[in-house]
Amino acid sequence: MISDQPELAESERSNDVALGAQAILSRYQEQIHAGLSRVMDTLPPEVLSPARYHLGLLAGARPGKALRPTLTLLLGEALGAPLGTALPLAVAVQLVHDFSLLHDDIVDGDRSRRGQPALWVKEGMPSALNTGDALLTAAFCVISTADLPSRTSTRATLRLSSATLEMVGGQQADIAATGAPAADLPQYLGMVERKTGALMGAAAALGGIAAGGSAATIDACESFGRTLGVAFQLRDDVLGVFGDSAETGKPVGNDLLRGKQGLPLVLALTGHRKLAETARSWLAPPGMRRRDLAAAVELLREAGVAERCQGLTTTWTERALVAAAKLPLSEEGAMELEILGRWLGERWN
Repeated sequence: MISDQPELAESERSNDVALGAQAILSRYQEQIHAGLSRVMDTLPPEVLSPARYHLGLLAGARPGKALRPTLTLLLGEALGAPLGTALPLAVAVQLVHDFSLLHDDIVDGDRSRRGQPALWVKEGMPSALNTGDALLTAAFCVISTADLPSRTSTRATLRLSSATLEMVGGQQADIAATGAPAADLPQYLGMVERKTGALMGAAAALGGIAAGGSAATIDACESFGRTLGVAFQLRDDVLGVFGDSAETGKPVGNDLLRGKQGLPLVLALTGHRKLAETARSWLAPPGMRRRDLAAAVELLREAGVAERCQGLTTTWTERALVAAAKLPLSEEGAMELEILGRWLGERWN
């Protein structure tokens, strides 16, 4: 019984972190939902229905976590920003993120998103692409039409547009790596920082911009967000192979079937000789067969790949928390940011 106590205590701490993170996300959910709903009034009527479907604005829909706009609002609040200034920036970040998800689902061939058919499956690829283009454009319209000081609007537009271009470049690098010879871990992490870290960094930076922070504070916010974004993507890659589709709302195993070089595959390809040879065979035409997927996942587990993935996720999460500790946040804001960051490194959805 005594030997079980440390494990039980760790489980209780994880539950506390998860509950705390959900409370933080829920606190801003209504504001973000209302902000997105107002944007719908500005869209062309032809894309209104698919946009509302993808954004989870329909009754009974399973909304996304809204992590990026939550970071904007949480950091903005912790740095003293008025909600009226931070909210348009948060909504803009979410619109850019949802634009990227629409395109990613098509590129990755993922047929479900947030527990429902992906928009390209439901409405067709042309409609999904067009809707994504509308959301991206709307993001910058939100900033330019909001009642914001001109300096705030200019700073926010520059940060978000720069991050969007970097994200697109990272996504293209990810596309180019699919099915290609093994990337090493530093190459993979560099791609992740661009593909995911750039927008997460911008979301955090916009919180500092909303608060009228100095250039140093805004840069520090972005550095924190970028590092957290890497941790988030590492965990996302793990869930894409070792997760539960009922929890994630996305199909599990597609990355391996497509030869996409997420963290588990990169570690396998650069691992010991026998594991690397087996992993390379998964990339050889015609690729892995679905009937072989379960055995491949079990092989990765037995080879310790899942544990190595979690170790790297924890490392990057701790780096993000160290960066967060340097920010001039309110005491409550600092505590909540730590809770949110720790949850991201251990979440199951």
